[in-house]
Amino acid sequence: MKTILSGGKLLDKKNNYLFSELDILVQNGKIRKIGKNIEDSEAIVIDLKGKIISPGFIDIHVHCFPKNTAISSQPDDIGVKRGVTTIIDAGTAGAATIEIFYEEFIKKSRTRVYSNLNISSLGLRTLDELSEMKNIELNKIKEALKKYGDIIVGLKARASGSVVKENGVLPIKLGKEIAEEVNLPLVVHIGNAPPKVEDVLNFLGKGDVVTHCYNNKKNGLVREGKVISEVFSAQKRGVYFDIGHGSESFSLDIAKIAFENNFEADTISTDLYERNMATPVKSLETTINKMLYLGVDLKDCVEKVTNKPAEIFKLRELGELKVGYNGDLTIFDICDGNLELEDSVGKKIELKNYIKTEYVFIKDELIKV
Repeated sequence: MKTILSGGKLLDKKNNYLFSELDILVQNGKIRKIGKNIEDSEAIVIDLKGKIISPGFIDIHVHCFPKNTAISSQPDDIGVKRGVTTIIDAGTAGAATIEIFYEEFIKKSRTRVYSNLNISSLGLRTLDELSEMKNIELNKIKEALKKYGDIIVGLKARASGSVVKENGVLPIKLGKEIAEEVNLPLVVHIGNAPPKVEDVLNFLGKGDVVTHCYNNKKNGLVREGKVISEVFSAQKRGVYFDIGHGSESFSLDIAKIAFENNFEADTISTDLYERNMATPVKSLETTINKMLYLGVDLKDCVEKVTNKPAEIFKLRELGELKVGYNGDLTIFDICDGNLELEDSVGKKIELKNYIKTEYVFIKDELIKV
């Protein structure tokens, strides 16, 4: 099957497309040509004149395994239906449940779905999954990787007092040791102590990811108007920082202070699941709009939901407008008007300019958002 997406304004900073008016030819799911006035008598032509076309958005922090789990949603409800072509489940599945997740949800979704496998074998059947160290089973993680290594792109550990209980930082320490052994990044949720966030950061190294980086908790990365020094030390070691908006983990005021201290997240993500889809998170588009409000340039926002996540998690042939890559595209407009948004702590803002996703194109299908 051949499709020409015609007349759009391409946006992909990495490949130097800065609102470039070009056509894209996609054949059998792959980008085959990018250029002006592409003609092919065998191709279906979709007129997208005036719309912005970027690589398909990638949301690296969602919960999309809705079977016997404490929090989740259907993959397509937070993926293609909300302008996102690729999602990474953030530890909802563990080694004991990844098979069900794969067979019943990943294989059946139009959205591309990957997993950051919970270091707890049970995943998020409960929200205190690391309160028992016996739940961390190296052999089961290795078995899961042998069978599902093509979709497991990292390991996930949640460093909050309600999760680890009396174990403190020990689950994170063990999680890091396992991640090194299996050569995967460790993605760490930060929240209320214990453990202290400083201790968590000091375990992490090149390629690891800290999510919820703009929360306003006492154990957060910003305190008394400053970013703690351990953050910058971690950055020097190659640790990445992710927004992971969530129901309780994103403060516009904290983000503003972080920017003033030259601390900007590497990736934009939602921590989206059923209970926060109405408010305050809503979608990846909504989280991007909050970054635009804070002054992040649109081309940089798009990079943080395309190129950068693909690079961090080694998502092959994703995240770029490039010949040979998957023809996954997010198509959106820049709108004028009044858009009210709210962060996780009740602060409301109003935008005059914002993006609105209109379509995704994935696996040769144009899907209305």
